[in-house]
Amino acid sequence: MAKAAQDPGPTTVANLISKNITHHSIPVRIYIPFGEGPFPIISYYHGGGFVLMGLETHDEVCRQICKNTGCIVMSVAYKLAPEHPYPQGPESSVAAAIWLHEHAAEYNGVSESMAVAGDSAGGYMALHVARMLTRQGIVLKAQFATYPVTDHYSANHPSYEENGKDYVLTAEIMKWFWDNYVTDPALFEETSILRSADFSNLPPAMIFTCNYDPLRDEGKAYAEKLQNAGVPTVYKNYENIHGFFGMGSMGEQAMREASAFLKDKLNT
Repeated sequence: MAKAAQDPGPTTVANLISKNITHHSIPVRIYIPFGEGPFPIISYYHGGGFVLMGLETHDEVCRQICKNTGCIVMSVAYKLAPEHPYPQGPESSVAAAIWLHEHAAEYNGVSESMAVAGDSAGGYMALHVARMLTRQGIVLKAQFATYPVTDHYSANHPSYEENGKDYVLTAEIMKWFWDNYVTDPALFEETSILRSADFSNLPPAMIFTCNYDPLRDEGKAYAEKLQNAGVPTVYKNYENIHGFFGMGSMGEQAMREASAFLKDKLNT
């Protein structure tokens, strides 16, 4: 994946800054939009099942969000399993978001207007970060996750059985991802953000799922828990497969909807 052909015509942004941040030396890529600013800020987390992908694979997604929203987007290369199993991925994700909040002004960003976003395992990281920052008193304006991981496969959601074969993300692959991320069964509850006790006071959310995806049911269930806790939540299920965000007509539509949601929340 890292050696895949580069996008021949990437979406242009005003500036691109690559650096390592915090004492953990977390690699990030900061996308600066055109305009005078100051700009709202978004911390973005890539998908890849806790194991794969990184800054390069999600470069175009972050470029599009930056352009569409007029926000600074920081793409985070959080710690990946199996070399860095739980809790290193979530901890590095939280550390990066806090760093962005603290250093936003250095990039003409506004720390008081911040959101988190991500896809798949990155959606898990974004939702986790929203929980942790809220707990620490950092107010976020929004959280966005598309086809997020929210629950360990031991929960046996029906979509694992219905959509476990023949699509891009299979149940077998997803179980392999989880087994690399969490090796101790005693941690299944703790690592499953859907099983969290408290969903109150979290930032407004937009959550997308796709119909032909093992993760469909747990993403929907997370959105419902947010709604039941009184968190303003937009939920939509697309007739598509895992990984469609930003790709093809339906993926482009999802990108526009997510960007509009983030732009609206970050500018109010």
